[in-house]
Amino acid sequence: MVFKFLFKPKAKIEIQSQYKSLPGALLPLQIRLTTQEEIKAQEVRAELIGEETYYVTETYRDSKGHMRTRVVQRNDTIARITKTVAEQPTFIQGAEQQWSLSLQLPSDAPPTCCGKVVNIRWTLKAVLDVPKRPDQSQEMPLHVLCPSPQVSNMSVLPAEKTFDDVILNLKAPQVASAGETLVGQLTLQMKDKLSVQGIRVELVRAEDAGDRKAEEVISKTEISGSTSFNQHEAPSFEFFLDIPAEAPPTARSPHSNLCWKVKAVIDRKMKTDFNVEQEVLVYDASEPTDK
Repeated sequence: MVFKFLFKPKAKIEIQSQYKSLPGALLPLQIRLTTQEEIKAQEVRAELIGEETYYVTETYRDSKGHMRTRVVQRNDTIARITKTVAEQPTFIQGAEQQWSLSLQLPSDAPPTCCGKVVNIRWTLKAVLDVPKRPDQSQEMPLHVLCPSPQVSNMSVLPAEKTFDDVILNLKAPQVASAGETLVGQLTLQMKDKLSVQGIRVELVRAEDAGDRKAEEVISKTEISGSTSFNQHEAPSFEFFLDIPAEAPPTARSPHSNLCWKVKAVIDRKMKTDFNVEQEVLVYDASEPTDK
C-alpha cells in the first residue's frame, strides 16, 4: 500500500465512438468503467486530441567544440477538447458504470493525413484520473475526413505558362476524390518550331513539414513520344491520371501541409524541360461510419 502511488488504479476503462467524422461534427461517445478496487478519483473525462509531427533545424556543439546543425522531429498539439463526465467520484470494488456524451470537432480541423513527412492524427481518449497515481486510460484513433468543397469540378481558367518557343495551357479538375481518375487537357500554342523527346503528365504529391520536404510522382501518363511541331500549330492532348484510393487528402495545419499537383512536362533532349502545373484538391469525404 505504501507504493500504491507508483501504479495505475486497478480498473478497466473503455471508449467507443464512430471511426470517421467530418470537421465540425458532433461525436457521440460511450465510456465504460469497471473497477477491481475501491477508487477515489479526481475525475473521469473524455478527450479529443489533434496532433501533428513537423521538423526543425537546431544548432548544437559536437564533442570537439564545432558548431553543427541537425534536423529534429517535433510534435505539436493542434487541438485538445476535454469533457468531464464524473467529478470526484468514489467507486467501490467491482463497480461498473457507463456514460454517454458527445464532443464536437473544430470546424477548421485539418484532416487525418499520413504522407512521407506530413503526419496529422486525431485521437479519442477516456481517462480515469486518480490523485497521486498514474492515469488509467484508453484511446482510439479518429479518422477526420477532408470534405468535398462546394466548387465546380472544372477550373474556370486553365493554368498557363509562356516560354520562348511555346505557350503551355493545362486544364484539369480543381477537386477530385481519392480513387478517381482525373481527366484533363494539355494544349501547346507553338510560337516557333519545336522538337521534343516526349510529353507526359504527372500527378505529384508535395509535402512540407517545416524543415523536411518531400515531392513524389504518384502516377503519370505519356501523351506523346518523340515528335516535332511547326510554328503556329496548336496541338491538344487529352490525358487521364489515376488517384490512388489510399491517397492522403490535401491538408493544411499550423506547421505542415500536403498538396497535390497536376504537372505537364515537355521533355527536350539535352535541354531544360518545359513544364506547367496546377493544384488539385484531393478529398476523402466518404460517409462517416461506426467503428
